[in-house]
Amino acid sequence: MEKLYVLYDNQCRLCLASVKRLRELHTSAELRFVSIQSYLEGTSEAVPEFGSIDKERLLAKLHVVDEAGRAYAGADGVVRIMRTSRGLSWMAVLYRIPGMNRLADILYRYVAKRRYDWFGKTDEGCENGVCALPNHHPEDRRMNGK
Repeated sequence: MEKLYVLYDNQCRLCLASVKRLRELHTSAELRFVSIQSYLEGTSEAVPEFGSIDKERLLAKLHVVDEAGRAYAGADGVVRIMRTSRGLSWMAVLYRIPGMNRLADILYRYVAKRRYDWFGKTDEGCENGVCALPNHHPEDRRMNGK
């Protein structure tokens, strides 16, 4: 079974919802989900070397990396996952229609640029959909008059 590493923005609510859905897919590949933030910090599991990409470009799109280090970004990444999914693989064939990959990439970039405005952004303390609550000490309440 091939492994595909899915690098996603864990501060993006749309991205987190997409990862949740992707986890539910029945695929012929083992999907390994890695937050871009943990990848950049070097705290994630090892991902095959796929070249040097700066932080802004990495955060701009979802990236799917296969075991050989081939990277598929944005719509290409989505289609790469679809090719391994029962029930969705037929849609990946549509991507081969002339001009479809360009149209899909334009649509992907349009939504990706607006994802925080449209869907929101998690707190900096969120990881894998779980967010830390702020600590409130009794002294804080007295100082705030509560």
